[in-house]
Order: sequence, then C-alpha cells, then structure tokens
Amino acid sequence: MKLFRPIENLPLEDYLQMEAEMVKTIEEPTFFTWVVAPTVIYGRHQNREQEVNEAYCAAHGVRIVQRQSGGGCVYADRGNLMVSYISPSTHSQEVFDEFLHLLAGALNALGYKAVTTVHNDVLVGGRKVSGTACYTTPTGTVVHASMLYDVDMDALQQAITPSAAKLAKHAVQSVRQRVSNLREISDLGDIESFRQILEKEFMQHISPVSEQAVECPLVIFDLDGTLLNTIDDLGYACNHALAAEGFPTHAIEEYPRLVGNGVNKLIERALPAELKTSSEATETLVQRVRAHFVPYYDAHNCDYTRPYEGIPELLAELKSRGWHLAVASNKYQAATEKIVAHFFPGMFDVVLGERVGVPRKPDPRIVQDILSTFSFQLSPFTLYIGDSLVDCDTAANAGLPFVACSWGFVPREKLAEAGCRQIIDTPAELLNIIQ
Repeated sequence: MKLFRPIENLPLEDYLQMEAEMVKTIEEPTFFTWVVAPTVIYGRHQNREQEVNEAYCAAHGVRIVQRQSGGGCVYADRGNLMVSYISPSTHSQEVFDEFLHLLAGALNALGYKAVTTVHNDVLVGGRKVSGTACYTTPTGTVVHASMLYDVDMDALQQAITPSAAKLAKHAVQSVRQRVSNLREISDLGDIESFRQILEKEFMQHISPVSEQAVECPLVIFDLDGTLLNTIDDLGYACNHALAAEGFPTHAIEEYPRLVGNGVNKLIERALPAELKTSSEATETLVQRVRAHFVPYYDAHNCDYTRPYEGIPELLAELKSRGWHLAVASNKYQAATEKIVAHFFPGMFDVVLGERVGVPRKPDPRIVQDILSTFSFQLSPFTLYIGDSLVDCDTAANAGLPFVACSWGFVPREKLAEAGCRQIIDTPAELLNIIQ
C-alpha cells in the first residue's frame, strides 16, 4: 500500500477530483490525508436545505460542497483531518472493513482506545471522533473519513442543521455532547503533527515494523457457541449452584439466552428478578452462587461439552496452511485452558479467558493481549470468529473483520438484524473466506 502526499491548500473540490482520477488507475491501495478551509460537506443522497445552515455558512465564509459518496453531513476546518483511502477492489464492503480496521488499529496504537460501530463510525470514550462514507466505481472503491482533531465545535454545531430524525433521537443532547475532538483526549501537537503521526502509524499497521517481524495470518475464535457446544455443562453447573442457595433452577433449553458475558453475568441473569433489588445486593448474591458454581463446573465441564461438527477438521486444515490460532473467551481462565487442552490439544497458539483486572469482552483488551504475543502487526489477515453479539462488538472494538457463525447460541436472524455482515452456517465455509 502507498501513502500519497497531495499538493497542499487545494479547494475541497480538487481533492475530490483527485480521488476520482486516482481510482481509475491505481494498482494497489493508496491513501492520503488533507486539510481544508471551513467547509460543510454533504452526501450525494442528502437534501442540502435540510442538512446545512446556509445562512450561517454565508455569514461566516463556510463553503458548501456535495461529495460523490453517501453518508451524513460533516463540517471540516483546519482542525479536521480528512483521510481518503482508495482501493482497486470493487468489493466495497471488504474495502470499508479493511479501512476501518486499519484506522481503529492506528488510533489504538496512539492511545485513543478507538472502537468502530456498525454504522461505520469511530468512537473514543463513547463519543464520535470520525465518520466515514464510500463509493464504488467500475475500477475501484473510495472511502472517506473525517476526523475531529481540533475542530471549532461551535462552528460545527452552527453550520449543520440536524435532520428531524436526529433531533427526535437526540433531543436532550447537543452535538457537543455526542462528538469529541481527539486533541481533548490526547494532545499530540497541532494538526500537522497529528497528521504525520497518524500517517506513520497507519502505514505500520500494514507493513512489518522490521525485517524480522513477519506478517502471518491469525484467526481468533470465541469458545462457547463457536468451537464447543458447552450449554449443557454450563446449565447443569448453574442449576447446581442455584439449588445450593435455595433458588429456582432453569430448564437447560433456557440457558442459551442467559450466557454470553462470563460466569457472573450468567448467574445474575439466572437469579430470580425479585432478589435483584440493587447492584450491591445482586453482586453479593452472584458471589454466593459463584462459590458453588466454580468447583462444580471445574469437575464437570467436559461431561456433555462437545466440539461442533466440522470444527476439528477446520482447525486441522487451518494449521496445515500455516495459520495461527487463538481463543478469546469470557469463560474464566482456568476453565478455558482446561477445556481447550482437553478437546484441542496443541492446536492453539494462545488461549485467553476471563482474568482478574482485565475487562471482559466486548472490551478489546483480550484481542490486544493476543496480538501482543505475536511478532506481526495487526493486519487484514487477522479474523475474529464468534457466535454472539458480544463477539461482533468485540471485533468492532478491536478493529478486526468479523465472521459470525450461525450454529452457536444466537439465532442467525438475530445476528443479521444486529448488522453482522458475514455469517457462515458451517465451519467449512470459513475456508472459502480466507483461502
């Protein structure tokens, strides 16, 4: 991939024309960053009169330009960093995912703890710092990102007129409460300093940092509901623990809707609703039940648990092709290690579960810890595979492409409704994606 440095201080239309010309001829992914004078940029499908405060823009010298891509209306000034990512691929969603993965990875490396959303935004601390949009031509795909670094927030709020839908949704929230400048979170100098640092980090997430750092493919798997059907053993252990405290138990068939966020959350969901009178009381009950759950589960976690059909063959094939394999689970570490070693001895390079002091998924820390054990950079050759919405959010928060599997604890239709773009119905289908 190449970094392109355009001539500085061009009008926005010239940058957009540059993208349109480059996508006709490029042979490898290329990106460039740019800064413009105060401008409102609205998408090709938007109504200018509904989205732009034209009176304010006219009075304050803010230009108004329509772009080729879709997406929302944005305000940019010399505190805003624009990023253009141009690929010869016409598979727009793959290009979009790759770009978001690279951008989130670069920002995380700079300490911003960035996460991506199903709406293709980038958030830091729950606030939007970047919006994206793309368009596809017969010769390739162009992705735009508008990054708030040191933007005039008052001008941003005045120049853009929210749509009726947005006003209804955010009636009690100002724009200032929903967006944030990156410089307020971590000051990396002026916009030019930030630009150079980001460009360097962006390129490092594509290229190895040294000749010894080999960029190898990696697949990160969730455990419960993805590799193994663990629901019976989890259900029996939870029922044993509930009964030990005199609480009602559940039919095993009910447990798929209770699992997904670790043992404590499983127990909390399984407790009678009338007992959960406060967060403190609930936590006390959870710990009492957990004291019965853990020793029982440790002794019985392989009684009924089995790999899903086709999983052993999939893992063997991936290993034969030279792929690295890892497990990222919300099951506590000791049980995760025991079960993986029992069913898949010697198969995984890294196995991580719930650990003291480390936030559970969908926090991306577990993925970051896995990646830190390898001598290669976060790359488009790293995939995250899971069966739940927690896994979908974990992959997005880590800036990784996600493949959802429909054979686990969450029905296929719910995965699709939640925005999971790539869903497979059998383990063998994964080989078609990554070959």
